[in-house]
Amino acid sequence: MKLYFRNRLSIKKFFFNRFSILTILTYLPYFLSSFAYAQDQETNDLLKKISEDIYLLNDLEINTSNRTVIIPCNVNMTSGLIEVLLCCPEGKVHESLLTTRVSPLEFQTALLLLGLDPVNEIPDDPSKADPLSSYKTIETLGDSLLLFLETEKEGKVIREPIETFIRDERTKSSVSHVTWLFKGAVTHQSGHVLVDPNVTIISTYIDPVSLMELNASSKFNDELFYVNEAAKLTKGQSVKLILQAL
Repeated sequence: MKLYFRNRLSIKKFFFNRFSILTILTYLPYFLSSFAYAQDQETNDLLKKISEDIYLLNDLEINTSNRTVIIPCNVNMTSGLIEVLLCCPEGKVHESLLTTRVSPLEFQTALLLLGLDPVNEIPDDPSKADPLSSYKTIETLGDSLLLFLETEKEGKVIREPIETFIRDERTKSSVSHVTWLFKGAVTHQSGHVLVDPNVTIISTYIDPVSLMELNASSKFNDELFYVNEAAKLTKGQSVKLILQAL
């Protein structure tokens, strides 16, 4: 048995309008197994309930009480210009602060499980779509989140806003605290949902297909953000990225 969904909006309606989180435990593996690059996984092990409020989606930790998603990552850059905060090894690693083995599909699914609304939605009324666009999706308001990076120093776990690790070229210091916008995947006119491994997960510079981006006007400047070397991250260092729903 497999369940097929034509777009992310129908996924969300299916999850939240008809079923509880317990039912998601039953049906989510069938949804994920319908994607080609998830075919080789043991779908029954994709989503596990750890406690009353905590679930694991492969390597992702979803806390429905705290409304957080925790992503295991590695530091990819310790200096230089960045346009990407997080991507997979197949993505834009030449300009990404962090990398992760978590797929764009898993990232998208985790945020939908928290009940968050993405910017990109396929309209119920087809007349609202742009006939000249390459995508079926249109932009809506969407939800914003706070991001934190968890590191370990001398045996102590330290959680800081992700902006601490990004330097603003204008001020020569860390970026002011901002929110991050859940854009969600776009759907091509062919029906293909862009959650491929090379899709950027979180961007600091505007990207039409990234799943999340900086929620500030500074995202339109591709020469503005650098790794904050003062944060003293280490190449390959294991860290955790925490997404906090507002």
